[in-house]
Amino acid sequence: MRTSIRLKILGLTLTPVILILVTLIGMTSYWASTYSADQLYRKVRADLSVAKGILAIRQQQDLSTLKQLSQHQVLQQVPLLDPMAQQQWLSIYQLLDAYKQIHQLDFVRLIPVSEVAHYILEESSLAKVASNIVHGEAKAGLQLISPQEMSAIAPELIPQMQIELQNTPRAMPTQKRIETRGLFIRTLHPVQVDGKVVAILDTGRLLNRNNAFVDQIRDLVYQAGTLPEGGIGTVTLFLDDTRISTNVPRDFNDTDVQSEQGEFTRALGTRVSHDVNKKVLQKGESWVDRAFVVNQWYISAYDPIEDFSGKRIGMLYTGFLEQPYTDIYHKTLIELIGAIAVVTFISSILVLRSAGLVIHPLKRIHSVVQAVKLGRRQRIGMMENHDEFSELAEQFDLMLDLLEERNRQIQQAAEVLEQKVQERTQSLQDKTQELQEHIHLLQDTRAQLVTKEKLAVLGELTAGIAHEINNPAAVILGNIDLLQAILGQDSQPVEEEIELIVQQVYRIRSLINNLLQYSRPSEYTQAMASININPVVEETLVLVRHTLEKQAMQVKLHLNAQQQVEANVQQLQQVLVNLIMNAANATEGAGLIEIETGDWVEKGCIEGVFIRVLDQGEGITETALPHIFDPFFTTRDNGTGLGLSVSYGIIRRYGGDIQVSSILGQGSTFTVYLRTKAELTNSDEATTQQLLATLGEVQRG
Repeated sequence: MRTSIRLKILGLTLTPVILILVTLIGMTSYWASTYSADQLYRKVRADLSVAKGILAIRQQQDLSTLKQLSQHQVLQQVPLLDPMAQQQWLSIYQLLDAYKQIHQLDFVRLIPVSEVAHYILEESSLAKVASNIVHGEAKAGLQLISPQEMSAIAPELIPQMQIELQNTPRAMPTQKRIETRGLFIRTLHPVQVDGKVVAILDTGRLLNRNNAFVDQIRDLVYQAGTLPEGGIGTVTLFLDDTRISTNVPRDFNDTDVQSEQGEFTRALGTRVSHDVNKKVLQKGESWVDRAFVVNQWYISAYDPIEDFSGKRIGMLYTGFLEQPYTDIYHKTLIELIGAIAVVTFISSILVLRSAGLVIHPLKRIHSVVQAVKLGRRQRIGMMENHDEFSELAEQFDLMLDLLEERNRQIQQAAEVLEQKVQERTQSLQDKTQELQEHIHLLQDTRAQLVTKEKLAVLGELTAGIAHEINNPAAVILGNIDLLQAILGQDSQPVEEEIELIVQQVYRIRSLINNLLQYSRPSEYTQAMASININPVVEETLVLVRHTLEKQAMQVKLHLNAQQQVEANVQQLQQVLVNLIMNAANATEGAGLIEIETGDWVEKGCIEGVFIRVLDQGEGITETALPHIFDPFFTTRDNGTGLGLSVSYGIIRRYGGDIQVSSILGQGSTFTVYLRTKAELTNSDEATTQQLLATLGEVQRG
């Protein structure tokens, strides 16, 4: 980096300081977060233990008070009572009702031993413990009671038991929509007279919607001052994974919740997260960690709760909001970073002020270096401070003197060398130019020799082909004339076919004449004429009619060309036949070929006409498309690869062009461009290429 020495000194000085401070921040942050998290988890684990203790104390209190009730003198008269003596039973019912009101129970009942069997048939929850109570054992614990059983015990409690399930983020999917069962602290105690059990006292405290119970636990666990400002402590009882009694708010933004005063919307019916459900309810393990509770993160502790038979029926939860502790942590971290930033800033000022003693000599040396760089003769001279910089300045001045002398010597040598280089360079340039002229002359001579050799061979071959083909063609024409003379009027049904044979024979002769003309390029232009391409297209279709009908191909014409072009009719038909037959061969089965003609307009000027042949065939692959005009390149098993090459050579010799576009699986489009005035190419190379193309066409025909 191009920075001043002052900044570099500052960087070198502050880098270890900054590294130490960053390390200190990181270690402090790690220790604080680890220690804080450990302390928070210890606290919430202790809170859960207190809540479990309060729940156990409540059960023992209910059992203790029920034991005292069983020894009441009114209940000691149960064996002497007549079941039909309503007045005597009324005092017992009054005693039980008073007990229920004093201890805020939801139901209290007395079941004579003689009727226990009847009750067991209707209440499966009672059947699980009845035998133990009849034998003199007392029971206190948590138990689920269904609405069917509750209709026989205390039907007025059924609406309080029902809790509608709410959609809860991160909870396990469920089809259940309402919880109808009730979770009770149930206490059963035998009534014994003279050591014999004569009745069962059965009490229950409904925990569904029992806000006073969970609020009492919360107030004992999270007393004032145990949580930071904004902290919320919560306690929840779960039936399975559903909150049936809780002080967790459904809406965290509720102002009553934030101030911990007044009523608020409790998250009844919401469900525990999937992770907690899996660990606590399914595996029976405790959870002490952060957890997502309804809509916020809490430091949470969950413990499974069981009924009389040891079956997991729900969970007990304690927890407090994580956000206040996170805010305290972030605030402390920001204050630490701010203090470190202030210390770093003050240190930077002190370092910069102290760096002047080092920077001043360096600035003096730097100014001399810049002056020498600009061409001025300047020296550092003696420096006041006698240290390493003074010795450096003396050595630097000496080096500048030596450098100046060396530059003078180098300049003299460079002038002499430059003169010699110029002389040698001019000599090399002259010889290079002469060599290039000889190379061009040699290349032109070799090209002419090769071309003349090809023309000589092709001329000899053309003469032989012309002699061998003209004789059979003459025989065919003679025999056709003889057939017409012999048949007379009987030849009328095949008159069109005979005429087509004659035309094709003359076309063969025309091709032979073209071969002879190619061997004599100076006579080639005699076959050119100004033509209208629309009739040429129509006449060409007659030549390929039988082949197209055999393949059930249809041809659609759009002949809109108005301009005439200069070309050879037979050669143009040869090009069109190649394009039409290629379009037919590219289409499997029946299909449509469109032929369109029009004026070729380029940059607002009419250059000539275009002929466009469109098919709906298989198209041409991207790899084959650049090579379709190369001689002997074909994609068909029975193709020669000369048709498009011949057509391309003919059109290019006229000064025109053939372009192709294709979409694989949709078809291809060939467009022929012909000029109003042909721009013939008369070079030997072009003639040779055209002869090769025409020979290929003759061989294919």
